[in-house]
Amino acid sequence: MANLITERRRAREKEERRDSILSAARDVFYEKGFHRVKVDDVARRAEVSKGTVYLYFESKESLLAHLLLEDLEALVAALEAAFAPGEALPAEARLRRLAQAYLDFFQANPHSFRLLMAFDRGHFQESVSADLYQHILMTSLRGLTWLVRTIQQGMDEGAFAPGEARQAAGATWAALNGVLVLLGHPLRRELLAADLDSLYAAALDLVLKGLRP
Repeated sequence: MANLITERRRAREKEERRDSILSAARDVFYEKGFHRVKVDDVARRAEVSKGTVYLYFESKESLLAHLLLEDLEALVAALEAAFAPGEALPAEARLRRLAQAYLDFFQANPHSFRLLMAFDRGHFQESVSADLYQHILMTSLRGLTWLVRTIQQGMDEGAFAPGEARQAAGATWAALNGVLVLLGHPLRRELLAADLDSLYAAALDLVLKGLRP
């Protein structure tokens, strides 16, 4: 019994240390930007040795990937709630709910969007384990599935023009994500003289206009 209690305590301490390192990484990535941070910075913030960080995470890229995975899980849960699988909603209403959930998530978690952009710009497929990369890919696909299902519903009901639902979902995502990227830069915000909410709503209206028969 004593050995079992000791093992459980060690497992709990190990999980707490891992979480502490991830929390420290999130903080320094937010403060300095991913590309300027070194593993030493994470170790200092977490108050552990650099070697301890490497006991839990194989690289700086692995730290970012695990943080991104946490954020993606939260985003996918928000998208599922917006889709509302148990409710009988029109496809356009579902699409508007999904778009709003996507915007709300990144407005509430602006640093999460920066992590996503950093991951997209790096050579992370070569820098993290195949299992971790696959986990991120599959989680992202789960989020995209709610959009594909919504557009397919609209096509089946005649609310949207017939076509390839997955391709239409990709175009929709590109349009909405493009607004977030565009207005993420102060100069572009000044050039466009537009706020995020209004430009995002305009992009969504254009997407819906294009989807309708």
